Amino acid sequence: MTLRDYVVSLRKNWIVIVALAVLGAIGGYAYGQTQPDLYRSQSSVMVIPARGDNTSELVQGSNYVQNLVQTYAVVATSPTVLDPVIRSLGLNTSAQALASTISVESPLNTVVLNISVVARDAVTAQQIADAVATELSNEVQDLSPQNADNKPAVRVQTITPAKVAASPFAPNVRLFVLVGAGIGLAIGILYAVLRRLLATRLVSRADVTALTETPLLGEVYQAGTGVSLAAAVRSAPRSSVTESVRNIVANLRFANLNGVAQVILVTSATSGEGKSSVSVAMSEILAEQGARVLLIDADLRRASIAELTGLEGAVGLTTALLGDVSVADSVQEWQPHLDVLTSGALPPNPVQLLTSAQLRSLLVWAREHYDYVIIDSAPVLAVSDPLWLAPNADGIVVVARSRMTKRDALARTLSTLEATRESILGIVLNGAKTTDLGPYYEVQPEKRGRRSAAPRESTA
Repeated sequence: MTLRDYVVSLRKNWIVIVALAVLGAIGGYAYGQTQPDLYRSQSSVMVIPARGDNTSELVQGSNYVQNLVQTYAVVATSPTVLDPVIRSLGLNTSAQALASTISVESPLNTVVLNISVVARDAVTAQQIADAVATELSNEVQDLSPQNADNKPAVRVQTITPAKVAASPFAPNVRLFVLVGAGIGLAIGILYAVLRRLLATRLVSRADVTALTETPLLGEVYQAGTGVSLAAAVRSAPRSSVTESVRNIVANLRFANLNGVAQVILVTSATSGEGKSSVSVAMSEILAEQGARVLLIDADLRRASIAELTGLEGAVGLTTALLGDVSVADSVQEWQPHLDVLTSGALPPNPVQLLTSAQLRSLLVWAREHYDYVIIDSAPVLAVSDPLWLAPNADGIVVVARSRMTKRDALARTLSTLEATRESILGIVLNGAKTTDLGPYYEVQPEKRGRRSAAPRESTA
């Protein structure tokens, strides 16, 4: 994936990303509300050596005390000090549990101990901090060695009594909200990136262009509910759906500037991608431009052109190839400049008919009588029929359906068709999501109840 792909993925999933960030923030806020208020109170004591008679004794005493500071910090949270604190304050706890709420620190190069206590009540925190300082002073007197005067060589004196905290320091709800939002945002971004990396289906033109260098002729927008693409092109000539087909036909002509692609084969990777609907719609637009067009249903496995056009399907390609009916009599006029050769009866041996000399002769006749011949064939990955038809065509159009065609399927289809050495004119992305095109187009009509007899859009 390129940087642009990541940006596109984030833009497509921005609603999910924002929603997860908001949910994370709400979760952080809710978590903060469940936490109890905590208060911190701190008292400070100083470890003082016995007075020396000269400078040398003072220096020695100072060094001696500095070596004892860290030891006294440990003593301050020992049961020796905390048990008397618990008894004096009447606390319902153990020395071990109380020690977990007390921290004792000594600033660097000092003989000061800062005793910090955390409790759910501000007054309790203040009382414990002062009590620990007092009991530590008493315990140091018992532990300290005696000097020549039989007095403790070291004493601990309170220099800053604890104060009652005016407000709790925890929980930090704002921090919880920020952390929750950050986690939600990270999850949202990860979701967007993984969705892009693990996506197996084509969705937009960017997916097609990133997959292959084969030209993308354009996107066909979805027709209204219950309306076939062919019916949409006929009933709403100024709709965005019809205009999307016109764009494809225009690009097809650009891809065929030298005019050699008179016979165009339309196929897809698998069934259900709308190749037959696209074939009919393209034929309609070509005829609209004044070209003489013949649409041939060469999908002799699952023919659908007769259903899409509402024409007779019993007589068509197979009857003409078998000689039961002449080609001219098998062709049916559907619209001005647009004739249709339906499939006829589906044969048990489609490949033999599609590779016959009669089919080649039929296409020679079609070239003489029409400007364009559009052949709707079977899917490439389902059967080999389009591969046998390809040598008779001047160019191939591959239809893929948005949110249905898999990337691997389209790649294998193009690779298979390239092996025939026939020209692939381009790819059509069918069923694309309609964008807001403004007031230039009519609203696409939808099928309503029984009043519309338009056939449903084929997925063939």
